[in-house]
Amino acid sequence: MDAQVLAVGSYTAATGGRGPGLALVDRDPVTGRLGRVGATADVPSPSFLAAGPDGTVHAAHEVDEGFVTSWRVAGGSWERLGEAPSGGSSPCHLAVVAGFLLAANYGGGVGVLDLPGGTVTWVRQTLRGNGSGPDAERQEASHPHSVTVLPGGRVAVLDLGTDEVRVHDVTAGGLSAEPVQVVSLAPGSGPRHGVVVPGPAGDRFVVAGELDATVTSLTVRDGLLADPVVHPALAVPVAGRTYPSEVCRTPWGVVVANRRAEVLTLHEVVDGVARPVRDVALGAVNPRHVAAVGRHLYVAAQDSDQLVHLALDDDLTVVDRSVVELGSPACVLPLPPS
Repeated sequence: MDAQVLAVGSYTAATGGRGPGLALVDRDPVTGRLGRVGATADVPSPSFLAAGPDGTVHAAHEVDEGFVTSWRVAGGSWERLGEAPSGGSSPCHLAVVAGFLLAANYGGGVGVLDLPGGTVTWVRQTLRGNGSGPDAERQEASHPHSVTVLPGGRVAVLDLGTDEVRVHDVTAGGLSAEPVQVVSLAPGSGPRHGVVVPGPAGDRFVVAGELDATVTSLTVRDGLLADPVVHPALAVPVAGRTYPSEVCRTPWGVVVANRRAEVLTLHEVVDGVARPVRDVALGAVNPRHVAAVGRHLYVAAQDSDQLVHLALDDDLTVVDRSVVELGSPACVLPLPPS
């Protein structure tokens, strides 16, 4: 059954935002339309959420002294289970793998946190990146922006600051201290988020480049990456610079959220390569994150203080739209029915 509740993380006053912290938002399981905003939890700037296999929700708090919390959602309310440092400053992405929670800290370093009983406890390990990129403002140093579990269990670290994808083994103690592979993407591309897309010809890893507005498709073979193919993040170019944020897997391919253009771009995956086919106007500003439940898309429009829902038909035409007001939303996580 489709998720009937969405967990939303937002930027709070701690980092200049207007959000409540954590919030629950109802969705109609048939129409997908958004309903009321339910219980909230007043915690500082939980800008990314990840679900554990036991239904636990983990939140990355994107503040200078970064930390992560674990929660249970039950009876329409939030129950705090645990807290631990993230291993660096400004954690902005999380992934769960083999008993560990991985935190990408934009301020530097990937933290590996123990998850005994599914709840964060302490930082077992922190991996540091080195280097820089050609964008003096955004790439003066390493800036891990996300971590993704690849088919076969290895982990890819996307470093916006160094234009690298670093692949690590998962071991009994965390992640391998040194990457087993380093893939250098185009200088100044700024890899931000990635998603694995299965296909008849094999799995592909699709990466959004925030700084050069591209999407790179890579083959995943034996836990390593190869054969990069690059396409624009937008179907139709626009004047001025745009900044892709989230890349999200959907039933028809992938969706890339393009900030400044304020559109979602639908990409078909043909022969393992993501190609832009259509830009869909969002009607809201700064789409930071996208989640898909079937053909329903849920978008955190950060600067419009809105969570936006778009329903698409078989022709990928928007047939319905609903909105709820929510301050500075940054991430949307569909929850399974309780």
